[in-house]
Amino acid sequence: MGNSFQIKWVFIVFFSLVAQIFILRDVALANVAFCFIYLWIIIKAPIHTPLFYLIIGGFFIGWIVDIFYNTHGIHSLATVFIAFLRPTFFKVLTPVNGYDERSSVSLSEMKALWFFPYIFVMLLSHHLILFLVESADASLFMYSLLRAFASAILGTLVFGMLELFNQKN
Repeated sequence: MGNSFQIKWVFIVFFSLVAQIFILRDVALANVAFCFIYLWIIIKAPIHTPLFYLIIGGFFIGWIVDIFYNTHGIHSLATVFIAFLRPTFFKVLTPVNGYDERSSVSLSEMKALWFFPYIFVMLLSHHLILFLVESADASLFMYSLLRAFASAILGTLVFGMLELFNQKN
């Protein structure tokens, strides 16, 4: 990995955490759909990132959000969960020819038929864990499912827009 890639990656991590903690903390659509931009870090990690790094990174990213949200580890749990499942999602969504060593998780390289299902499944998995554990009550099960699906759709739209701005021409 080049030095410019590492600098860009540090900027992405810092920007997404600052945006999540200070800007998006209290933003919700109809108190149902929430945007968790910090997941961009795990979603956009290079394809061949070792699982150990994904899980450790997911834990610390979730832990930082938990500290500012006062959620006692729920974000860490959900983020580690999607970091753990990420290689499985790649195996399920692998193209016929496999991934190139230089492949990155991007709309321009992977195309919409791969990119959007990947993002939606990652976000839905995270949000299901997050909202179901957060509610911890069977009477709120349907409301938690609604929040998870609405947040996954919103997140997919937001991440799609971010990817359009991030495309290399």
